[in-house]
Amino acid sequence: MPNIPSSATNTAAMSDQFSTHTPVSHTSTDGTAAGLWRRHEQLKTVEYQKNELIEELLYRYEYLSEQLKKESEDHEREREYNRTAQRTIKEHRTYIVTLQAVMQRDPFALVLIDGDGMIFTDSLLRQAEEGGKTAAGRLETQLEEHLNSRLPDIPGNCKLVVRIYANLKGLGETCRSAGIIANTADVEAFAKGFTRNKPLFDFVDVGPGKDRADEKLCETFKLHLYDSHCRHIFFGCSHDNGYARLLEPLVTNPDLVPRVTLIEGVPFEKELAILPFETKKFDNLFRTQKINLYGNGTSGFGPSLLLSNIAFRNPSSTTSGSTTPPLLGVGAIRVATPPVNGNPVSWAGAAAKAAALPAPKPAAAMVTLRDPNVVPRNRKGQRIDPPLKYDRDEFNRVKRLKMCNVHFLRQECPYGLNCTHKHDYKPTKDEIETLKFVARSATCIHGTGCDDIKCMYGHHCPYPKNPAKKTGKNCIWGDECKFSLDMHNMDSAIVSTMTIRN
Repeated sequence: MPNIPSSATNTAAMSDQFSTHTPVSHTSTDGTAAGLWRRHEQLKTVEYQKNELIEELLYRYEYLSEQLKKESEDHEREREYNRTAQRTIKEHRTYIVTLQAVMQRDPFALVLIDGDGMIFTDSLLRQAEEGGKTAAGRLETQLEEHLNSRLPDIPGNCKLVVRIYANLKGLGETCRSAGIIANTADVEAFAKGFTRNKPLFDFVDVGPGKDRADEKLCETFKLHLYDSHCRHIFFGCSHDNGYARLLEPLVTNPDLVPRVTLIEGVPFEKELAILPFETKKFDNLFRTQKINLYGNGTSGFGPSLLLSNIAFRNPSSTTSGSTTPPLLGVGAIRVATPPVNGNPVSWAGAAAKAAALPAPKPAAAMVTLRDPNVVPRNRKGQRIDPPLKYDRDEFNRVKRLKMCNVHFLRQECPYGLNCTHKHDYKPTKDEIETLKFVARSATCIHGTGCDDIKCMYGHHCPYPKNPAKKTGKNCIWGDECKFSLDMHNMDSAIVSTMTIRN
């Protein structure tokens, strides 16, 4: 747009023009041609200035009209945006209220228990189905008391969802072998009673297989960890260091640590004890000691047990595709157990009688400690681990390296990239041997009856003996050793009871 003089400038110019040229009076006597021309020029100048002023006003009006139009459009756009924003905010507020109502609906606390290691008390198991009902009611009562006293932020209408996973047949055989129950079916009846007593309580039979219960527990735990309806998770796993791999990544998240409570049955293993989660021990529900198949049990059922047929028989030997290898018992050892009626027979006496039995016939193939296809056992059927050299300084050094035991010793770490221990370290042959001792220093949850060929945990105390102590826990750790008394001073002579891997 051309530079338009302002109206003030034009007005001043016109004033100067009129002041410079005196208007012609009607009485003027200058009627000459020159005078007329002069008057004509004066009028032309005034007319030109008038036209310029009108044009400037028109240009300015056009410019201001355009600016007003743009401002009006911007203002209308802002008004529409504000109206849209108000509608969106209102919709979002309504959505948030609805979402909060949905999130508050049906809150529950999840209880996950490894039933293979967190075993209910002997008295409850002996009551079979009635014991299961009693256990469910007792667990519900104590959980509600804990929620009300320690977790007040959880609403009062919070439901309890309990999932216990276990190999019922294997658990039943173990309990019968230990003299806890008279019939393996009692464990199945117990599970039925537990499940039937409460609509959200389930005792699930996962069948045979070492890691089946572990896998279900871990995946169910991960599924509900971030579930808004799940207000808290109680995790029963005190017997197994392996669950530390699942829990360790949560330690650095301050929002997740308060969401988990660890249930204590047997004392927590070392790697679990150091975790910052709250713990809870329920009264008169779970065993506080691991089942000891060869200890000084005080009760038993039936006149005798065949260890090769009970403690070491593969429960899934008739199932195709089983991952648990069957056991071939050669030269079974009969060990007397206390009779139900009559004078009790001590375990020492039973062992003495067993020792007096003739030695079993040698197997066709020699059983050696280093044979990867067998599980060496002594005459009592107890698993014997190959000896390992112990160097305390080297043991502590390798332990601090935080190598993944499962990765380096079994080549099958289930956590992959999520594992909190090292997979990329390049250990020497000597370090692998020391790592075996590190793994062996953790007690196997299946005890001396373990039949997993690839098991890397300890089935008896691996530490050197203390020459000054002949009885009891006579290793260098003495009474502080985490291996039970029956895992010391075991007979290391191998007999021809072996396991062959399919």
